Amino acid sequence: MQHDGHVLVVEDEPALRIDLVDYLLARGFRVDQAATCRDSLALLERSKPDLILLDLALPDGNGLAVAAAARQRYDLAVGIIMLTAFGDEAHRLAGRGVGADIYLVKDTSLREIEACCRNLLRRLQPSPSANATSPPTAWHLDDMLWQLLTPDGSVVPLTATEVAFLKPLMAAPHIAQKRADLSPGGEPRNLDAVVLRLRRKIEAVSSHPPPFKAVYGSGYVFTGAPPQS
Repeated sequence: MQHDGHVLVVEDEPALRIDLVDYLLARGFRVDQAATCRDSLALLERSKPDLILLDLALPDGNGLAVAAAARQRYDLAVGIIMLTAFGDEAHRLAGRGVGADIYLVKDTSLREIEACCRNLLRRLQPSPSANATSPPTAWHLDDMLWQLLTPDGSVVPLTATEVAFLKPLMAAPHIAQKRADLSPGGEPRNLDAVVLRLRRKIEAVSSHPPPFKAVYGSGYVFTGAPPQS
């Protein structure tokens, strides 16, 4: 039987886990389930899911440990969606720190969770025809999820200041933007640290060089190809 994707649901609350599993099964996914860190890690040892729908608070530990183990074992070949009751910035940043692709709170509807699963699967699994052609040349900034998608399919998690730096650059490619307009809090000295950190993050995950460069006497310019609107 052909499935839309293989999802591992990690959730210790029985009612919510059953709802998620039943809904995703009905929508055509293959689904495994676990209620603890231990069971989750055992499942990851045996097979690779396409996606992990992951609760943070588990009875025998933190879901962040499961995310870190999945990244160590399968790198970026598995998608991670954090689903938790904690919606504050500290928990979102912790999730991004271990490579979570999407962060959702538990009052998110089942239909929206399904949509996130399908969108992430499309990003992770390009069609065979796309693989047969030359790789895409566009960069894509997702300012809702705080991510930069590179032309080779890598995902760069961003901070708010990095999003604020990239957004005006990518909105006007090949047009130099002034440092004062790109600087966090209007302080140009802070911009250098933001740019250096962002360069290192892109170079760490992508074979493509950072898509921006400094312009002497002005600021920075976006040099890559943005997606077609």
